[in-house]
Amino acid sequence: MKTSTFARFVAPSVLLMLSLLAMPLAVTFYLSVRNCTFDMETVTIQQSGPFGSTESTTQRARVDADGKPIQNCRFVGTAYFKSVLGLTGESGQASSATQEPPAQTAGSDSATSATSGNSGNAAKAASQNSQEFIGALRFTLLYTLVTTPLVILFGFFIALGVHHSAQRLKPTFITLSLLPFIITPIVGALAIKWLFRDGGLVPHVLSQFGLSIYWMAEAWSARLLVILYGVWQSTPFAFIVFYAGLQSVPQDSLEAATIDGATRWQKLIYITLPHLMPLVLFVALIKIMDSYRVFEPVVVLTQGAFTTSVQYLTYHILSVENNPYKASASAVLTTLGIGVLIIPMLYKTWKEQRSGR
Repeated sequence: MKTSTFARFVAPSVLLMLSLLAMPLAVTFYLSVRNCTFDMETVTIQQSGPFGSTESTTQRARVDADGKPIQNCRFVGTAYFKSVLGLTGESGQASSATQEPPAQTAGSDSATSATSGNSGNAAKAASQNSQEFIGALRFTLLYTLVTTPLVILFGFFIALGVHHSAQRLKPTFITLSLLPFIITPIVGALAIKWLFRDGGLVPHVLSQFGLSIYWMAEAWSARLLVILYGVWQSTPFAFIVFYAGLQSVPQDSLEAATIDGATRWQKLIYITLPHLMPLVLFVALIKIMDSYRVFEPVVVLTQGAFTTSVQYLTYHILSVENNPYKASASAVLTTLGIGVLIIPMLYKTWKEQRSGR
């Protein structure tokens, strides 16, 4: 294939990837190393009424000649990354530490105590941030490492069962197997929540056997529900990929193995599985990237009460702390984490393709 032909062939995909992935990621990284604050001013507002006029003092952002708010932006480097990781306090506190110390006056003792108090608060905030990030990272890795092999295992055996089922039953089995994948993630998480909430179907059935489990009130059970949702929601994707792969297994190899007296298990191990290994690697890559970004079940099932994920941590920083710059740093760290997890498999795939296997 000529270089010009190849360039025209891949150009649309490259442009789409740059516009949807590379550019947003670059903007996110740009925001993560900056900090912008509005230039505020104190104004007095006079209001007139039937009983006289009143004055109130408030603050508002200064505006330029065009009526746009004036912002003061500065480069903060890795301050927000350290804040998310709990290595330091907020960037504002870190920057204030670089300012000139207060002059030594008669009230220097009180100034010193105030400074030590601020340092103590910053250290406490850094410790809390560190615990939040480590806890979110720990559960995210647990969720990824548990759900990925289970999704591959269940998806493969369901595909195998549907592949060997009667032809007239296959459409029904395929439709039922794909239902969890078709349902919107939020709706699927709500369905799991309603099944396992107090007074729901599952607790009612378990109570008939003398088992009382408060699924939404304990950490281990809430985490188990999040993992259960991840397996239930992603298994159909693995199923449809493996089912398509089973259609391309060479029938002549299977027939030759049958003539040689190979059992069904031996044909599965030595013919079917080696043929599907590229698909196994593909499903693992997609599932790892999807699992590391787990968000919907954490929001719906736990609201961050018993467990958090790195994606939920970004949402919490943006919605509660109202800090888009720190949230951008958290998003960049999430992307780096995904890269660390998938690089070994990408390298393995590259080596296999280079060797022509």
